Amino acid sequence: MVATNDKQYGLDEMSFTVQSPIMIRPTPPRFLNYGNTAHFSVILQNQTDLSLLLHAAVGYSVVLQPNKRIALTYSVSTIHSGTTRFQFIISTVKNDACAPFGDAIEPSLPVFTRATSEAFATCGDIYEEVVLQPIKTPENVIPQFDAIISLYTYPYECTEQISSRLLGIQALWDVLQAFHCKYLPEISLFKTKLESDLNILKGRQYSSGGFGYWTNRNDSYADPFMSVHIAHCLAVVVNKKVFYVDKTMLNNALKYLGNIEPEINQLSYTKYWSQITRFSLMSYALYVCAKHLQNVADEASQLFKRSGFDKLSLEALGWLLVALSMNKNTHNNQTIETIYKHLKDKVSGTSETAYFITSYGHDELLLYIDPNSTLCTKLCKALQAHKVKGAWKFTQENCFVLIALDKYFHIKEKDTPDFVANIWLDNNYCGQHQYKGRTTNTHTINIPMKTILSPSSSNTTNNDNNKNLIMHKDVNYGFKIERTYTTIDDSSHVQKQSDGTWKFKLNEKIKVILTMTTKQRRYHIALVDYLLAGCERLNTRLKGTLIGDTQSSVIRSNRNLYYCGYRSYSTLGWIKHENLRDERAEAFRSLLWPDVYEWSYVMRTTCAGTFIIPPAKAEEMYSPENFGRCRTDKVIIH
Repeated sequence: MVATNDKQYGLDEMSFTVQSPIMIRPTPPRFLNYGNTAHFSVILQNQTDLSLLLHAAVGYSVVLQPNKRIALTYSVSTIHSGTTRFQFIISTVKNDACAPFGDAIEPSLPVFTRATSEAFATCGDIYEEVVLQPIKTPENVIPQFDAIISLYTYPYECTEQISSRLLGIQALWDVLQAFHCKYLPEISLFKTKLESDLNILKGRQYSSGGFGYWTNRNDSYADPFMSVHIAHCLAVVVNKKVFYVDKTMLNNALKYLGNIEPEINQLSYTKYWSQITRFSLMSYALYVCAKHLQNVADEASQLFKRSGFDKLSLEALGWLLVALSMNKNTHNNQTIETIYKHLKDKVSGTSETAYFITSYGHDELLLYIDPNSTLCTKLCKALQAHKVKGAWKFTQENCFVLIALDKYFHIKEKDTPDFVANIWLDNNYCGQHQYKGRTTNTHTINIPMKTILSPSSSNTTNNDNNKNLIMHKDVNYGFKIERTYTTIDDSSHVQKQSDGTWKFKLNEKIKVILTMTTKQRRYHIALVDYLLAGCERLNTRLKGTLIGDTQSSVIRSNRNLYYCGYRSYSTLGWIKHENLRDERAEAFRSLLWPDVYEWSYVMRTTCAGTFIIPPAKAEEMYSPENFGRCRTDKVIIH
């Protein structure tokens, strides 16, 4: 814009493009697995009108014609897991005719190992004795790894698991402030993650105030347990006063709790529910209302009169106790004493630990009713002893146990540790460590895998004090998984060799078919297939992705027609929710009957090479000891 005065001016605009004379664009896969060999291309583009002599690598050069591009192929083999980085640099030969110029880029990609993610140890107890544990290593162990670590950490981010993560972190917020663990991120990162989780939950709320497992679609309904669980999460977040909770979201959730029984009754499939399930949800809703500082003692007393002990689980009794304790009077105190006596009769244990026969997390209710009870300390120790890989069995169990431990942290203190642990491998002394005083630090003795590979290795552990070590034996059953590959366009694109190796044609579409068999009814199933590194999964919902196949993924069961609740699988399909991620495809279902199920998806081969495909896996998310895997496959893309 140009102006000479307020009456004389001119206005014009133009656009121009700025580009590098030469460009380098590598096309590696999104990730690699240990043992892979990939042949990926690096594209060089000459955007000038001159013929250029380019240095492509040490001792190599290439002549690139004006306004042309070429692809150079590099072979890469993985020798270790972790993050790999590549540096690609291209430059012109220095001469007097023109100034030199070039381009460079440094991409990175993860390298995964095909390691199992189960870590259930052998059960045992060390009490004034020396324990000998034989060690048998699996076949084809890779000696260079000092530990078998699962690098495939996949988040099942359904609504319950997001809220349980919020509950667990918020419940231990004061503990996190008191104990600074070096393995945990900064508090600011916690806050960023939790704020993101709250926004996700807000987007999944129905107009009724309830929540579903994955979305708030119009063709589905709010799940009663999920809705109460989210309201519980919001109660903890509000009471901690660390994050802002949307008032509309909170009020709608509390409104849903006030109408929990009508909300349950309006669902068609709840007619199959038992009275224990119904009263448990209603008790949980009253407990959450009490957490929101609402006086629901009268409602809790009336619910107990309707149900009695026969129709209330131990969890429900615990929730009612907390609700009753919000307004203690003569009548409520009598009810509290009756329930408390019933619960104490259900306790079993030893001189050091205690547990309820059919439940978990009741340490919190005892701290509300009788904080001086010796059962509190025993239950707390028993809860901590049942961790596997630093956590409990599943997300709900984690959050409820953490809430109980948070209450324990604020009321009581456990005994100060004071003992020495010694470890031997065969006749070789590995070391010792003295545990004295309260700390969150851990002491680890690393033994190289090449040392353990001896066929007769055994581990011996003893201590000089009465301390227990709890372990669990690996259970490997529950699902049978089979995986196969078929062609879409031409039969020559997919071939299986006599040794079991697959051969795929480059730049072609391949259909992956997973067959899952279960002989028992399973709940909350996750089926995960880890992708071939040289492939990209296709979203077949996009128009034009497939010709002659309009299905998003071929989802069907071998049964023609059967019913789950009130809808037939023939119209619903057995998959409830699907996720497409960089290195895996995920499918979820809340309930599966004994049968053979099939799920498939389509991928395109994008990178030549020899690849190892990790096994597909199915598991019950809340019973992870029930799982199954298929075999590991080897694929050559040419």
